[in-house]
Amino acid sequence: MAWSIRGEYFENCNCEVLCPCITWSLAGPADNERCYVPLICHIDEGDKDGLSLDGLNVILVCDAPQVMGEGGWRVAVYIDERANAEQQAALGEIFSGAAGGTPAMLAGLVGEMLGVKVVPIDYSSEKNHYKVTVPGIMEFEVNAVTAPESDEAMEVTNTIHPMGSNLPIGRSVVGRYDDPDYAFSFDNTGKNGHFRDFAWAA
Repeated sequence: MAWSIRGEYFENCNCEVLCPCITWSLAGPADNERCYVPLICHIDEGDKDGLSLDGLNVILVCDAPQVMGEGGWRVAVYIDERANAEQQAALGEIFSGAAGGTPAMLAGLVGEMLGVKVVPIDYSSEKNHYKVTVPGIMEFEVNAVTAPESDEAMEVTNTIHPMGSNLPIGRSVVGRYDDPDYAFSFDNTGKNGHFRDFAWAA
């Protein structure tokens, strides 16, 4: 199997700005007993074994322990309904870690898969602003944290993160999730966020 994806990523966890999971590279305690965070991926260009994945979205909503590196995450997966059956299968293999690469390392932290849903995902971005909506389930919107009189995002550098070692810092303006099928809900409005371009391959 061979695959590659390149695109944009953002997240909105329930820590205060700045999240200690980032500064401790997943080895220190978060601000809360549990870490609730969506990992939102928009694929600009991608393929698996010649099958195009361009323009599709995947969201992993995670419920992790206070020290995320200890594993035992509970994860719900949402795949873009615009993907056909073959694309859905390809995205499932990539993001589950079954196809290798960076997701395979993350897969070792997952203790329980809550489920996989194919849903409408409305994703948009512009400089320093990222937004995603899944009707009836979630809405997340993150703005960059900038210095006064600057439009450049502050960054954390030289951390360990699956998307890259440099992470711009954000704060959510909307951060709601509620999926009654999994009895799982939270509101991260006003809390920590990160975003960046990413590229994975295997």
